[in-house]
Amino acid sequence: MSTKYNLEFILHAKNSSPKMIKNSLAEFGNDLLVIQCQEQDEKCNYRVSMTTEDPTLVFDLCAQLGRIRSVKVI
Repeated sequence: MSTKYNLEFILHAKNSSPKMIKNSLAEFGNDLLVIQCQEQDEKCNYRVSMTTEDPTLVFDLCAQLGRIRSVKVI
């Protein structure tokens, strides 16, 4: 049985939407939740939460979409 990791992070991605981010990440995990949040008066921040077997793949993909911050891996 492989290890599952719970990821939580903020993705700062311009020209994106929650649906686009969800579609990009769907194949890499389960329990995927993408919520648009407004921090520091910016409207292109997304709170992402998901379960995955390979956090590296998720972070590599997200790094192509924008900047990753406030990472929690459990």
